[in-house]
Amino acid sequence: MIFSMRNKMNVKIISLILFGILNITNLHGEKKAEILTQPFDPHPFFELFEWQIYYGDLAVDDVFSDKTGGWKKETLNLTWKGKAKVKWYRREVTIPKKLKGKDVVLILRVDGDGTVYKDGKQIFKSSQRSGRFVLLSPAQSGEKFTLAVRAGKHGYDTRLFQADLVGMPVGYGAFVKAAEKINELQPGSGIEIKNFRYKISASDAAAQMNFPDTEWEETTSRKSWPGEFKHAWYRTTFRLPDEIGGYPVLNKTLRFFTSINDKGEVWLNGNKLGNVEDETVLSLPKSKKENEVLQFSIKVVNVHGTGDLRYVRLMTDEEYQLNKKYTELAGQIDRLDRYFLRHPAPEKEWLKSATTSINTILTSDENLDGKLNKISSFLKSINEKMATHPALMVQPYLQNMKEDGVTIMWETVLPGYGTVEFGEGNSLNSKIFGQYAPTTIHEITLVGLQKDTDYSYRVISGNMASPVQKFHTKKPTDAPFKFLIWGDNRSYPKVTENVVKLMARENADLVTNVGDVVTSGHRLSEWVDEYLYPMRWFGGQVASYISIGNHEYGGYWDIREVPPFDNRVHHPVSSTGSTEYWFSYDYGNAHFVFIDPNKSEGPLGDRIPPGSQQYEWFKNDLEKAKDKYEWIFVFFHHPPYSEAWSGGYYDGEEHLRKEIVPIIEANNVAIVFSGHTHDYERGLPHPPYDPATGKGNNAAYIITGGGGSSLDNHKYYEWEQIDLPDHKARPDSHETDEGEYYEYHYCVVEIDGKTLKFKAIKMNGDGTDGGILDEFELRH
Repeated sequence: MIFSMRNKMNVKIISLILFGILNITNLHGEKKAEILTQPFDPHPFFELFEWQIYYGDLAVDDVFSDKTGGWKKETLNLTWKGKAKVKWYRREVTIPKKLKGKDVVLILRVDGDGTVYKDGKQIFKSSQRSGRFVLLSPAQSGEKFTLAVRAGKHGYDTRLFQADLVGMPVGYGAFVKAAEKINELQPGSGIEIKNFRYKISASDAAAQMNFPDTEWEETTSRKSWPGEFKHAWYRTTFRLPDEIGGYPVLNKTLRFFTSINDKGEVWLNGNKLGNVEDETVLSLPKSKKENEVLQFSIKVVNVHGTGDLRYVRLMTDEEYQLNKKYTELAGQIDRLDRYFLRHPAPEKEWLKSATTSINTILTSDENLDGKLNKISSFLKSINEKMATHPALMVQPYLQNMKEDGVTIMWETVLPGYGTVEFGEGNSLNSKIFGQYAPTTIHEITLVGLQKDTDYSYRVISGNMASPVQKFHTKKPTDAPFKFLIWGDNRSYPKVTENVVKLMARENADLVTNVGDVVTSGHRLSEWVDEYLYPMRWFGGQVASYISIGNHEYGGYWDIREVPPFDNRVHHPVSSTGSTEYWFSYDYGNAHFVFIDPNKSEGPLGDRIPPGSQQYEWFKNDLEKAKDKYEWIFVFFHHPPYSEAWSGGYYDGEEHLRKEIVPIIEANNVAIVFSGHTHDYERGLPHPPYDPATGKGNNAAYIITGGGGSSLDNHKYYEWEQIDLPDHKARPDSHETDEGEYYEYHYCVVEIDGKTLKFKAIKMNGDGTDGGILDEFELRH
């Protein structure tokens, strides 16, 4: 057997080829130890699936009374109905036997403003991204209590989408309480500037310091406005105080924090301070006089949906540096927490040591900086002790399946060595070592396998192993095969995992994602929580591929590269001019092509400009493929044609319609798959395509954006190329309409020679199978 490994921290490929079988234990001189298998669900849990609900506000005492009038039964993750501003959930809970003797943790998430009560007493606040509380420590089987949740409506898609009781080892509850005290160390967030004058479509002369704005409308931050490809200027003056957050301002560097939807630029006293893409931090010149008055002009450019100046804050550099240190510390605490969550049987001594040390440091007389340093030092020392059991942060997932090999990737909580045990059929008679230094991201490519063959395997890091799984190498070109397509799974991991569990039933040969797998690419935890960890239910059995979305570029728009993406995928880049971002591969009698419109931008949105490397590669790839393959599929995140959106007008990408669609239509492409719009849309061929007018289409166009994120709710435009949704468009309204295709879903394509069968499978909000949303058949 032969294998190769890549370390892509700098997108640099290092190939290691070993012949024979390596014994990792002997190679490193380690003592053999019992291998502990980490199951997909490391700890027992009980989902609180069914609730009673009440629309409208109530007194807490009435919620916990025996009154039943107005209460109805409902399951998790269902759409808010009606115009009530408050919705109550309540249910009685009985601790099941499997949680007996465990520290029971409630994980409850509300996309809105949630307040959680137990037996009439408020216990914690919940939101989309946070909501955890230690209920019992330890629990007794049969214990009963009543939970209630008051949800305040926040946007059109407010819902209770997760409620789980998780049974953790005794001692974990005390660790969580200690870890939560770390929040008390969080430094201040500076001072917020909220009041502005603004004008939509104002002249760019508004950037200048003395520009007259007295006739402009007064507004505050966090107020959105519609207008595709429109801009607004915001202007304000701000007198610097003597101190911000307890730190002096005079002759000190200040940091300017802002978040803009979608992009913009900041001017200070008539001079450009910098550009803004989503969230940005800029440095201000040192103030040379006391209580200096600063004049800010901020241009906000809206591309699609709504524009918004989300916030503006000023912070001293001292506070900024403390915040950076605190953020690093919080990340270390989070990683330790994840270790305990992933490890099925963590040492009690480690839990006790972590809890005691954190509490001791927090109650010491050290200043903030000293406490941060001491906790950080302790965490590094305990990590060294736990490194022999590094725990799998991400279970193995397959990349780039070939006839004679496959790439296996996984991630550990702590650095360690990686090994794959594998063999044909049910055997595990071969062992391959992955790298020569401990790492958290592991990647091993098996080469020299037999084509069209079943293999079993498991990954091992330290003394931790994944469950044994199976994969099948590439099928012959004339064999029937099945692939799945999904997308826009970001932001709601529990919902995403439910979609994944339905997809896992399909036993597909490959899976493609049309992008927006995370909320913001620079937040590393989201690659785990929102994509890779939920994908464990099929990721280790079938190879997956991503057509990268705009959200993956969050935090990296200035460089137009996404390091976390580079480090976590292994896409085929064998054709000249291809990259991890645009590439193609073959399976059966089909050719799959992925492109990335995020690399460049034109005046009318994202584009792949003619003459660019990607454009020329794409054109050349399709021209070579058009007469060679029975079926050709193209994947890119942004749709050329879109009919729906939410909160503001959107009809797809004009640059792609003018520059990419003509290439697609001229080269025998069967189906184009996109996402971006969070619904299901489908257009069958309406030939012929006229490149002069853009009318007609030879290819089918499908949007599959129902992988788990919040769903869109309004149809703005009607394209002749799109058949579904088929209800009437209302371009001048933003209210939820009667559309039946704003659904969670995934797509299935089955190919047998010259016949293609397509199905879109709906998932109900509660995670159950919703049946066939749409189906059709194409024949050559």
